[in-house]
Amino acid sequence: MDIEKTHGMEHVTARSSRIRTSRSWERTLAWGLAALLAFLLGLLLYKGARMGLYAWRAYNSGMALLEAARMDASPAALLAHRAELETAAEALDGLRREVQPLAPALRRLNRVTAYGGTLAAAPELLDMAASGSRLAADAAELFAPYLQDNAAGAEALLEGVLQALQEQPDAVARLAQEADQVGRALASLEPNQLPPALAGPVAELQPYAAYFGPSLQLAPALPELLGMNRPVTYLLLIQNNHELRATGGFISGVGRFTVERARVTDRVFLDSYNVDDLSKSYPPAPAPLRKYMDAQILLFRDANWSPDLPTTAQTVYQLFVKGQGAEADGIITVDLHALEMILEPLGAITVEGVEEPVTAANVVDAIVQLWDRPPDAEASVGEDIGKWFRERKDFLPLMTEAILNKIRSGRFNYFALAGAARRALDGRAVQIWVRNPQVEEQLLAWGWGGALAPEEGADFVALVDSNVGYNKVDAVLKRSLSYVVQWPDGPDKPAVATATVRYEHTLPKPGHECLLASRYGDSYTEMFERCYFDYVRLYTPRGSQLMGIEGVEEGSVESYRGEAGTQVFAGYFTLKPGAVHEVRFRYRLPAHLTPDNYRVVFQRQAGIQVLPLYWQVEDRAYRMNLSQGVYRWP
Repeated sequence: MDIEKTHGMEHVTARSSRIRTSRSWERTLAWGLAALLAFLLGLLLYKGARMGLYAWRAYNSGMALLEAARMDASPAALLAHRAELETAAEALDGLRREVQPLAPALRRLNRVTAYGGTLAAAPELLDMAASGSRLAADAAELFAPYLQDNAAGAEALLEGVLQALQEQPDAVARLAQEADQVGRALASLEPNQLPPALAGPVAELQPYAAYFGPSLQLAPALPELLGMNRPVTYLLLIQNNHELRATGGFISGVGRFTVERARVTDRVFLDSYNVDDLSKSYPPAPAPLRKYMDAQILLFRDANWSPDLPTTAQTVYQLFVKGQGAEADGIITVDLHALEMILEPLGAITVEGVEEPVTAANVVDAIVQLWDRPPDAEASVGEDIGKWFRERKDFLPLMTEAILNKIRSGRFNYFALAGAARRALDGRAVQIWVRNPQVEEQLLAWGWGGALAPEEGADFVALVDSNVGYNKVDAVLKRSLSYVVQWPDGPDKPAVATATVRYEHTLPKPGHECLLASRYGDSYTEMFERCYFDYVRLYTPRGSQLMGIEGVEEGSVESYRGEAGTQVFAGYFTLKPGAVHEVRFRYRLPAHLTPDNYRVVFQRQAGIQVLPLYWQVEDRAYRMNLSQGVYRWP
């Protein structure tokens, strides 16, 4: 009995001990959890306070910069506030470091709440903001000593920037690395996941992202390009896309600009008919010009027969040297679309001979008016053809001088002008060729060099029209391209391509007889109402085999090797006013293009603002208005 009682008491004691031990662990665990929660809460409050502090500093600095910009937006004035810019850069970098550990959790909030997309994108947004502000702060520090004069015009500011680029190559190299980081951060954002207030600006900036780093990598070449070491000369080709030619339009005139220390020190404008020195020997004109325009020798005005600008540039250069005895360091082409795009951010300009201010909306009308009756001329085209012919392009230097004066004044939005220039270059309204091989290579990579752009292993389609009819019909002509690729004999046999070009002359003129002759008529617009005489070329991949062309004159069909590793199919046709006409090319593609690896590059001709495009690959069909220079599918 005593033994049983003793064992029972031991059992109770042991159980009580276990209970006390269990409760002790529970209290320890509870205190541990409480301590952990307190630590996490403290850490959260600490990080929250730090993030709040960084955000507050960034906000204050940003508002100070914004207020400064409202008071005086000149570069020199803004650079005077580089201390605020540095503070903003440091604050945003600190905020980025604090938020970065939270990135995985934030990304899970996408579509959880109305602001989920913004929270999910917060790390990338902060990365872009911090990188961008650091780039701006470092750039301000670099350029500030060179841009001290608030009253300096655009040319003086540019000279200061070029001097800094020349004297600080290491700092510029660091800026290029920072700019590349900003570009990558900007490109990584998804605008459709952001609220409208952010999505719009991000979407507008993203097309520039790819240019940030490469632009600054080219910056060391700018002093040479803009005459900081020696005077440099550029030719400005004025191409009239109302009379379409291979690189964008008939060469109406040429300006020769000498640039020294970022200033235009000399400029001369010439009618393209006055460039050549006919006492010298000239090469024969291309066969189509000899056949359809009776042009036996190649003169400066017809130098842009090749659609490949690097090829054309060599011809332009050689003929200009032959005719004028002057060399050039680069060639820039501009057409009427370029004038419209450049004047949009510049605003109204005053041009001698035009009563009202010239703007993007009326610049083409103003040119037509000045062509019909030159400034200070006593006769129009329909009154005294000889006097008019000598003076008909006198407006070119007047228009150019008015644009340069507006740029020198600095009274415009620099960023808007930069955007307009990029759109003009992307759309091939402006094209550039330079002798500097490093810069030329980058221009070609951006698509700004005007080169034909076939790619290894891809199909290539480039429609090139050349108006050989002494008229301006392209001003009222509509064209579209339909392209169909099929493998009728099986996927292991060559594909068959059919390219159909539809032309519509939009000005009917019943009873009009087509006359291929050099004549001006009573007005510029009268040349819209004539027949369209077109030498049409289709550039395709090397190795393509022509099966036939419909819709061109018998005996005009040609197939030959073209520039940049292409095969060219060509022909000639005439289109009456108000009529519609189709030209159809049918050919076999190189055998290496199969249904599995097929891709195609479409290149729009310079001078055509938009090309309606339809393409079909077997049973897949697509449609777009091609406004950029090159489109790659898929």
